[in-house]
Parts: sequence; C-alpha cells; structure tokens
Amino acid sequence: MHRVKFSIPWPWAPDDTRELLTYAFQVALATYLLLLLLENIRPGFVSFFLSLNFFLWVTIITGILANLWPVIVPAARRASINWKDWLWIGALTLGTMLIVYVKLASLNGLGVALALLCGLVVLGVSLLVYYREDDDAQH
Repeated sequence: MHRVKFSIPWPWAPDDTRELLTYAFQVALATYLLLLLLENIRPGFVSFFLSLNFFLWVTIITGILANLWPVIVPAARRASINWKDWLWIGALTLGTMLIVYVKLASLNGLGVALALLCGLVVLGVSLLVYYREDDDAQH
C-alpha cells in the first residue's frame, strides 16, 4: 500500500514564510499601537473612520501565526526541549496568567480570557526564542 501525501502548494520556503509572518506581525503591532495612541490623545480621531478592533484582531492573528510557524515547520525542529526548559516556560506562562488575572479580576470573564491570551503569548514567544536560529551562524 502506498502512502498518500497531501500538501498545500506554497511558493515560499519555510524561512521566507517565517520572515514574512514576523514582519507582518511587527507592522500590525506598530500600526495598532500608533492608532491606539492617536485615539487616546484625541478621542474619535481614529474610531470615526476605522475600527480599532479590526487592527487588534489582525495583530493577534499574525502574532499567533508568527509564533507557531517555527514549531509547525519540520525544518525548525532541531533539538528537543528538555524538562527543565518546559518547567521554566510553564512557570513563566502560569506566572503571567496569574498576574494578569489578579490585575483584571474585576472584569470577570474578560479578565480570564485576557489572562489566557497573555499566557498563550508568553508561551509562543518562549518557543519562538527557543527555536530561533542565530543569524550570525549563517553568515
């Protein structure tokens, strides 16, 4: 019996896609923070024309994709994470979730959702830092 292989055609290499997603996240985050700053300085200046929620969701989605990409792509898996690394990453993630929940406890359900989201961001950034290649080693 032959194994059936299924893949989605993608024009870029995994490293190029990783760079594209990282750049897209940086641009989305900078745009959202700039628009949020303008909205806080002059209320209605941005929200009259644009929805800030749209930019927030674009930032969240590109951030999740940029953080998950090194874990998904097999070329990025070079070494396994030992139990000490998992313990440290778990402690950072749970600590972040606890601090955010304590600070936002008055928001009830929204506080829990934001605490979980912040924990996922810390987990993703931790894995991104662990799987990041040294740029100097390639040159």
